Formats: sequence, structure tokens, C-alpha cells
Amino acid sequence: MTAWSSGKTGMAMDSQPTAPTGMDTRRLFAQFTEEEILLEQGRLLFSLLNAFVRGGYTVCLFDNHTTEALGKYGSLVLGLDGVTLTKVMPEDTTGWIYLYDREDRTTGKRPWRRKLRVRFDLFSPYWFSAPIVMPFPMHPQQAGARSEALAIHRSTQRQMRVFFSGDSKGYSRNRVRFPKPKLPRLEVIQSIMQQPDEAVLILQNPATLKDPDSSTHRGKIVIADPEGTWIDPDEWLATLALSDFFLSPPGIVMPMCHNIVEAMAVGTIPITNYPEWFVPPLEDMHNCIVFDDHDDLIAKLRLAMDMPATEIARMKNHVIDYYENQLRPEILVRRIESRPDKKITVLMYTERNMALNSKRLGRHSVLFRRAGAGGKPTWKQLITARLAKQ
Repeated sequence: MTAWSSGKTGMAMDSQPTAPTGMDTRRLFAQFTEEEILLEQGRLLFSLLNAFVRGGYTVCLFDNHTTEALGKYGSLVLGLDGVTLTKVMPEDTTGWIYLYDREDRTTGKRPWRRKLRVRFDLFSPYWFSAPIVMPFPMHPQQAGARSEALAIHRSTQRQMRVFFSGDSKGYSRNRVRFPKPKLPRLEVIQSIMQQPDEAVLILQNPATLKDPDSSTHRGKIVIADPEGTWIDPDEWLATLALSDFFLSPPGIVMPMCHNIVEAMAVGTIPITNYPEWFVPPLEDMHNCIVFDDHDDLIAKLRLAMDMPATEIARMKNHVIDYYENQLRPEILVRRIESRPDKKITVLMYTERNMALNSKRLGRHSVLFRRAGAGGKPTWKQLITARLAKQ
């Protein structure tokens, strides 16, 4: 097996992990043995470790996978400041956090400050525990955006009223049936394309959006041509910041998409039909506009088109506030550190779990049930769970 090679200075591959110098005592040892954390081209692995790095942790990643297994985006963890590889355990683990998907029996017996298990089942109720749902992240290509850059994007003069860019080919159905079937992405786009020509513009050349004197896109619903329009990842956040609203229809397997989070990061208000998939849920006319079926979609688009600037500004502020307090990578770390528990389950959204378990999705799923402020189930929920087992 070929070891990963980060190509940067720091811990030698076989050296003993040691505590960081200075006042920083946030140390995390990550060891993954299951395949699911490496799926989606390594996006899950990157997003998880990036959250801890952004939260101020020094991360030692146990070297037990090949570079190929790590994936296109998983390999980006090797470029994160504070992430090093190791083939040995820390000598003294009392001040460390142990992060894992399947606990190694020998490793787990060590004296850890806290143990975090990563799981992917968002559809079970977890009546007798209080797992933390990791906020759905930006795509790894956008995850490096810092607060200073986001602040610049948020202050950008908006040119478009509603914008959408993304794949639609094959998005003719989705697996979500709770609380009711979602209008598929392809139907959403087709419904918009049938609107009067003066309201909808098909974007062929993204470079035209950079012209501050152009009025071509101002106040329009702009749909990037899915057949031939490609927006450079380096320009993606800046492009999102040129619109008041971003159309956020669902994916094929799982509703959640990186682009809705990226839009909110730059203060662009999402128009979506899956607000309940966020924790806590997005709120209609507060930090998003929610649509249901075809007719409701058209009505909500007209609402967005006619919305006064003062109302847009109000909702934009709420969108930014939601991102800062619920979606930033550091939020996961803040939620973990606010808990007294020594053992915590961290749940991640994955397409694989959705594909295999979509029929189990229901009102008692941890993703949707509304527990107390601390995430603990209410007495009514506990009693219901006990009765269901009898």
C-alpha cells in the first residue's frame, strides 16, 4: 500500500504525534476504516476535516489508505494547514479527540478527551441519544473562502434578480417522498423556460455579467445554458453574488446541493423546495422563498421579481445571519465543544445513505423531528418510541 504524501513540512510519517506549541491544545486524531467517508470523490472527508481545521484544531490523520482511495477532493486535505499524516498513535491521548467511523478496539481504549463517531444515517430517530448533524458544506473547491472575501461578495451590486446555473440533464425525478414529493429540477427549469421571453434570459457567456454598464441581465431571471455555459469555479462565488435570488431546486438522489449553501454565504437568497432539510429549517419569507408545485413556483418567482428593495435587503440580512450562525465550517466544532458529552455521534449528509434509505425518511427521522434546544428527545417522543417497540 502506497502511503499518502503531503509534500509539505511537518510531522515525519513515522514520528510520534506531539502536542502543538503555545496555548493551542486542540488536537484531533482521525482514523477511518470504512469506505463511505471516502465516497463522493472524497468530498465528505475533506469537508469534515476542514471543519476542524477552520475551528482551530491540529489534525493528525492516520495513514491507512492509498492516494487513489482518498479521491480527487479528499486529497485536498493534504494542503490544509494543520493536517499531517501519521502511522503511529499519539503517546499520550488524554488531551486529544478521537474521530473515527468504526472504532478500533485498541485505540478506543486509550484515555481520550472526547470520542466522536462519524455516521451517515439521518433517517433513524435516535430517541435515546443526541447526535449532531454536520451542517451541509460548500463544495471543496469553494471551501477556502474566508470571511473577508465573503464580505466583499456580500456588498456586490446585484445585477440579476434570479439566477440558476447547474446540471439539469437527467434530473427528471428524485427519491424524496416525505413530507411530499418534490418538484424535480428538470421540471423546475422547464417551467421557467416557458415564461415570457422578457422575464427570462438564457446566459450564453458568463463574461457579460462582469460589465457594470450592461442592463441586459438587470432584473431578469437568468438561466445559464446547461448545454454550453460553464462558470469557472474561481468565479463561482462572485457570480452568485451578482443576483438577489438563487434558484435552488433539488438534486436527483438527495435534495441538498452545495450551491444553495454557497449562495447563502454571499448573501444571495435561495428559492427552494427543501427548506426542512436544513438544521434548523429555513423559514419562508425570512431567509428563503419556498415553493411547492409548478403553479406555486411561478407565483413565488413573480413574488421575487416584484419584491421591493427594502424587503430584499431584510431577507438578505437574515440569509447572511443564518450562514454565519448555522452553516460556517466552524459551526460543527462550536456545537461539539458546547456539549458536555464525552462520546458524540456526528451525522453527515450522503447520497449513498439517501439512495439506500429514502423509504425510511419520515417525521421521526432525526433530520426532521423537532427536539428540545439541546437536541434531547422530549418525554412524549420517548414514550412514543417505547410504545412503537411493544
